[in-house]
Amino acid sequence: MRKRPLRFEPARAPWVLASLLLAAGSWPAEAQAQRGDRDAWQNVPEVMAGLDIREDSRVADVGAGSGYFTSHLARKVGAGGRVFAVEISVSELSRLRRLAEDEGLGNIEVVRGEIDDPMLPERSLDAVLVVDAYHEMTEHEAMLAGIYRALRPGGRLVVLDLAPSDDSASRDRQTGRHRIDIDLAEQEVRAAGFQVVDRHPRFTRTPNGRTQWMLVARVAASP
Repeated sequence: MRKRPLRFEPARAPWVLASLLLAAGSWPAEAQAQRGDRDAWQNVPEVMAGLDIREDSRVADVGAGSGYFTSHLARKVGAGGRVFAVEISVSELSRLRRLAEDEGLGNIEVVRGEIDDPMLPERSLDAVLVVDAYHEMTEHEAMLAGIYRALRPGGRLVVLDLAPSDDSASRDRQTGRHRIDIDLAEQEVRAAGFQVVDRHPRFTRTPNGRTQWMLVARVAASP
């Protein structure tokens, strides 16, 4: 997701990209080359393990941006699964649409969210992923509530974001620098009703030396 305050445009019904069959082959050469560097440091297998998804799972990529993780998720869940790619701007939605078409991923559904609602179907998802977008959510309480509603009992939320250089700074100061502390995020996730099951304060380092953390939480399973 682009580093700017969340400003969702008026919601529309989720848009199904195309009725393309899920490609079983390799990624298009150009897309594969562009993602090669990120694959080297992003620890995608560990992210997938945190999500605890498999074939036929239904998962959302909230703040999907250019679709890096959307593509990985679509291939992970297969033709029988579903990936909801949530974004806010026309340009990003168009990029996600083109990505699915170019890579033959018919299991991606692009969703335009709102500032206080990811616009996801209730109690329908196995997992939700938020990468470098949580700090941009000015209405984080409402967004977390919407994500919680969308998850089935036992469903998982995985958040990755950039650590601040000063974790004692106020929330506004941290997010103004496009960062947020994992402890602060954990407090907010717990307040939204999630159970935190794992945390990695130093999950990985970006090519420019920034620390990215990962937090794994879940909705309580039904009795």
